Amino acid sequence: MRDRLRTCAGTTVAFAVAFSALGAPAWAEPEPDVADRPPVGAQRGTGPEPEPSGGDASPPVADAAALEEGTRVAPVGEPRSREYFAVTPEPLPDKAVRRVRGLDGVEAVEVVDAARVGVEGEETSVMGVEPGRFRNFAPRPSAESDEIWEGIAEGRIALSDDAGKQRGLDVGSEVDIAGADGDRSAEVWTHATSGVAGIDALVSRDLASDLGFPEGNGVIVSAPDADLWELKDRLEEVLGEEASLQLLSEDPEPRPSGARGEEVPGATLERVIANAEGMVGVPYVWGGESLAEGGFDCSGLLQWAFAEEGIAIPRVTHDQWYAGEHVEWEDARRGDLIFWRSDPTAPDYISHVAIYLGDGRMLEAPRTGLDVRVTDVRMADMAGVVRVHVD
Repeated sequence: MRDRLRTCAGTTVAFAVAFSALGAPAWAEPEPDVADRPPVGAQRGTGPEPEPSGGDASPPVADAAALEEGTRVAPVGEPRSREYFAVTPEPLPDKAVRRVRGLDGVEAVEVVDAARVGVEGEETSVMGVEPGRFRNFAPRPSAESDEIWEGIAEGRIALSDDAGKQRGLDVGSEVDIAGADGDRSAEVWTHATSGVAGIDALVSRDLASDLGFPEGNGVIVSAPDADLWELKDRLEEVLGEEASLQLLSEDPEPRPSGARGEEVPGATLERVIANAEGMVGVPYVWGGESLAEGGFDCSGLLQWAFAEEGIAIPRVTHDQWYAGEHVEWEDARRGDLIFWRSDPTAPDYISHVAIYLGDGRMLEAPRTGLDVRVTDVRMADMAGVVRVHVD
């Protein structure tokens, strides 16, 4: 097995970009530790008290009757898998996009605009899409709703389920969007996760242009039968060193016996747990990474607790899922990370994480309105358990 890049920040510094100005490109988070991942659905079964999702029902929109009669988008077509998200600081040349389309195993490529902008004063990763095409890359509950994509086409904003609910940006409310080319207001049309980790909202490419997004600086690559590692090498060659690549797919290969690197020593894990326990009672804050920000979100808390002991793990939950060896729940040990798929708008998306304390107990930053707490492990919608490894 050839060598593969690690996820943890510090070994992938080039992928971590600080955003100093509104309108800066929305770079992908550091790529996940894609070595030896379990398949989707390998272990279903714990989420942060999810609201009933109604199965695969499409997310509701603000007011379908408000849609203009002449607004139409292309009907849902062939569902497309999402293997990679690539983004660059500047627009991608047409030649580079054509070369990506021609790579072995690539079945479809969708060009998008991506930037970090202010949404109600919070820095937010937003992607500009052509609704009639991008819907085929979206999670099924959203892809099948004409109303979602017609609303986006008319200039409304679709927030991810997490960003919308945890920030209290209700469907039907108006939000201010501050971009490089000025401010705009937009109605929150729906709460629907895009399926691209780290992207908090979708708008039309027309609205993205008005806000000053780089035009065509990102691509979603669908290559369901490609060798993911060979494809990564080819994408890097075509897109250049300024491109940030994020793996979105989970490896269909069987669960491995181990992962690269060594387990974090037990004594170190005890200090990590102590760090996290010291934050019990601190408020949940969407996007929070420190007390200076008033609190933590679920993945921010754990990244901070490990960083205090000199261990770098990725920032977002999707990427923390790849931070070590996947183990069965029955084999979980104190200090392991527990993950859930509890987003009703993207049922296969990793959406929550906690740290296991042993004896059926865990510590988490649960959601807006609840503080960091210790509670019983919840089994509903559990995705799996990860034992963190370091090189």
